[in-house]
Amino acid sequence: MDPISMQSYNTSNLLRVSGLASGLDTESMVKQLMQAASIPLDKLSQQKQWLQWQQEDLKDINTQLLALRDNNLFKMKLQGTYLAKSVTSSNTAVATATAGSGAVNGTYTLTVKQLASAATATSSVISSTDNLNTTTQDITFTLSNGEINTSATIRIKPGATINDVVTAINDATSTTHISATYDSNLGRLFLISNTTGLKSQINFSNDTSSFITNTLKLSIIQGKDAQFTLNDTSTNAIVYSENTNNFQLLGINVNLIGTGTTTLSVQNDTDTIYNTIKSFVDSYNNIITKINTKLSEKRYYDYPPLTDAQKQAMKDNDITLWEQKARSGDLNGNDSLTSIYYSLRNVISGTVTASDGKSVTLSSIGITTGQWYEGGKLYIDETKLKDAIQNNPQEVIDLFTKVTDSTKPGANSTDGIASRLYYAVNKGIDLITNEAGGGQYQLYDNSFIGQQIRELDQRMADMQDHLNTLEQQYYAQFTQLETYIGQMNSQSQWLSRQLGGTSG
Repeated sequence: MDPISMQSYNTSNLLRVSGLASGLDTESMVKQLMQAASIPLDKLSQQKQWLQWQQEDLKDINTQLLALRDNNLFKMKLQGTYLAKSVTSSNTAVATATAGSGAVNGTYTLTVKQLASAATATSSVISSTDNLNTTTQDITFTLSNGEINTSATIRIKPGATINDVVTAINDATSTTHISATYDSNLGRLFLISNTTGLKSQINFSNDTSSFITNTLKLSIIQGKDAQFTLNDTSTNAIVYSENTNNFQLLGINVNLIGTGTTTLSVQNDTDTIYNTIKSFVDSYNNIITKINTKLSEKRYYDYPPLTDAQKQAMKDNDITLWEQKARSGDLNGNDSLTSIYYSLRNVISGTVTASDGKSVTLSSIGITTGQWYEGGKLYIDETKLKDAIQNNPQEVIDLFTKVTDSTKPGANSTDGIASRLYYAVNKGIDLITNEAGGGQYQLYDNSFIGQQIRELDQRMADMQDHLNTLEQQYYAQFTQLETYIGQMNSQSQWLSRQLGGTSG
C-alpha cells in the first residue's frame, strides 16, 4: 500500500499542532509573528489613549469653568451682591436684626413697649385620673382660633381623662393652630395658639354640655400685638404695632426679644461683600493657573502611552510613573485653551467707566496681577478693597456689573468685569464642548475628539479582524508544514523497513 495513503492528514482538522512532526515551537513562533503584525494596531491604540487623555483633561477644565460661572460669576454680575447690609443692635436683650439689600444705612432708635404674645387658656386643677365625661354619650364642642378662618369639632368620649382631652385637641392642631398640654405637677391643662397678636384668640362654641365652663373651667387670655416707637422717645411718640415679634421695618428684619430701648445701626456689610469677591478671585486663580499649566506643560515624546502587553510586564508603580510622563503635555499649545486663556486675561485687565464718569479697574480697587511667570494670577490688597467697598460702593458695583446692552450682557468691552467674564466663560465652555464633548449626561458625543476616537475604533476593529484572519493563516500554514513533514517521516520509515527487509 502507498505509504501516503496508509497515513493521510486532513489539514482542516489539524488545528494549531505544536511541532509534533517538525519539533518546532509553533505557538511561540506564531505569537512572535503576531506581535510584529500587531504593531500598527498598538499604535492606533496609543493614538486613542492620547485622545482620551486630552478629552478627559479638557472636560476637567470645563467642569472648573462651569463652577466659576455658576458658583461665582452669577453672583458677581448681580448688583444685589454688592448691596449686602449688616445691622448691629446696642441692646440685644431688646432686639436683634438683619438687613436686606433695601435697608438704608443709618441709625434707628427702637423702643419696645410690649411684645406680641399668643392667646392662652388655663384650666382649673384636674387630676390625671379624673373621669371627665361621666355620661354615656360623646361630648362635643367647637374650637377655633380668632385669626384662622377654620374650626374643628372636638369629641370627648365617655370615661375620657385629661390626657384624652389633650390628644383630641392636638389631633386638630393643623386646623385650629391651637396646641394643648397637661402639666401633671401643676395639675392643669394649658392651651396656646400657634399665632400671636390681638387677632389670636382661643374661641369655643357649640359647647352644649358646658364642658369648657363647668368641667375644664378654662380661663382665657387674648393675644397681644407688639408695640414700639421708632426714632422718638417722647411721651407723645407714635406707637406702632405688629401682630408678631418678627417683622420687617424699613428693609430691616427685626426680631423683638424684650421691652426697652435699643439702637439699630445699618451699614454696608463690607466683610460679606469682600468675601464674595475673594471667593471669585480664588476660583479664577484656580482655573487660570490650571489652564496656564496645561498650555505650558512639557511633553515627553520618549514616553508614549503603554500598550496592554507592556503594562502586563510592569509593576503598578512603574506604570503610574510612566503614564505621568506619557500624559504630560497632552494640551500643550491647545488652540481652544489658548483662546480661553487670553480671553479671560483680556477681560481681567479691562477698564470700566463708572456712573460717576471715573475710569475704574480691578487694580484701582486693590486687585492686581502677579508676576509674569504666574500666568495671570490675581492678588488682593485687603485694606484697599475693603476701603473701596465701604467708601466707593457704586464704583465697585459698576466695575463688576455694568451692562451697556441688555440684549447682549457682557458682550461689549465697556461692560463690567463680571458681566464680561460670564460671557467669555460661556464661550469658552462652548469651545471645549465642541472639541471634547459635554458632560456625563450627553446622549451623543459629536465633538471633534469624539469623532476621531470613533474613527480609530473602527480602524482598530477592522485591523483586529485582519489580525484574526492572519493568525488563522499562520496556524494553517504551520499545520500544513506539520502534515508534509509527517508524510515525509512516514515515507522514510516505510522505505527504511523495505530496505531492511531486503538486506535480511
